[in-house]
Amino acid sequence: MAARHRARLGATVAALVLVAAIGGTACAPAAPPPIDPVPTARDLPVAVAERDFVDGSRSTPAYEDFPGADDRTLPTTIWYPADRTGPYPLVVFAHGFGVDPWFAGALLERIAASGYVVAAPTLPLLSGWPAGPTDSVDWEEKYTDLQFVTSSVLDLSASGDPDLGGQVDGSRIAVMGHSDGALLAFGDGFEAGRTDDRVRAVVALAAGLGGSGEYESNGHALLHMVSEFDEYNDFGAAVAWDHAVLGDPSWTVAVWGGRHAPPYTDPDDPRFDDVVATIVDFLDFQLKAQSDAPFLGDVDGSPNLGFV
Repeated sequence: MAARHRARLGATVAALVLVAAIGGTACAPAAPPPIDPVPTARDLPVAVAERDFVDGSRSTPAYEDFPGADDRTLPTTIWYPADRTGPYPLVVFAHGFGVDPWFAGALLERIAASGYVVAAPTLPLLSGWPAGPTDSVDWEEKYTDLQFVTSSVLDLSASGDPDLGGQVDGSRIAVMGHSDGALLAFGDGFEAGRTDDRVRAVVALAAGLGGSGEYESNGHALLHMVSEFDEYNDFGAAVAWDHAVLGDPSWTVAVWGGRHAPPYTDPDDPRFDDVVATIVDFLDFQLKAQSDAPFLGDVDGSPNLGFV
């Protein structure tokens, strides 16, 4: 479990060993197949496309004044390199409670500028659209929403879409989320009955990952970033759960002095640039088969971050 970067939390971790025994599975799925290296990029010009993906096989429940719908409409914002010299890896992003993807727009644009197509749906009800927000009603459907958006973006690439035709590499897919969205991303990558086998890597930002579905160690890579002073998640408990439960390849990174949202969403936060660099270099490591040295150096060399 990346032993060179893991610090143990003593009795707290020991108390969580039982959780690890319950959460693990005896027969883990196969790891993703190897991929060849592809070039990295930085500071590419970025374009934005908006698409409404409609899943006619699933409904949207009634909530508050919203009467419900027989289908699920997923308005999706897609940031992509404007030079269109792909195909590029795909990152699917899940937002948190009561916000839409533009809440993390600065982060998502920076990732796209590094040679990625980033697709971020506005999740029904969780976002507050067309009612809510709520993270209890309709929660289980959100995992399928992420997978439907993944398939829809791949279809755009394959069908010759004027913006994204030929621009997405379906063998290089990550899912990422912030807050509640981090739980959804983690489920998409690791939880029994929810996983998407197309996913190679998961980035979970500002969430404690315990207490959800059954964890499977399956060869998908995980970067979990946790803020030291997160208002909604206990830092020590989040780190201890990771130590007790997660298998390789996974890295837990503390954002020292950080709170729940600004290090991941606000370019004026002093930690934002280090967070972006770490995420991008992790994605380059996992989706572009580049060296892990920049990713490890981002954390080891930053006063704002630390492996825990």
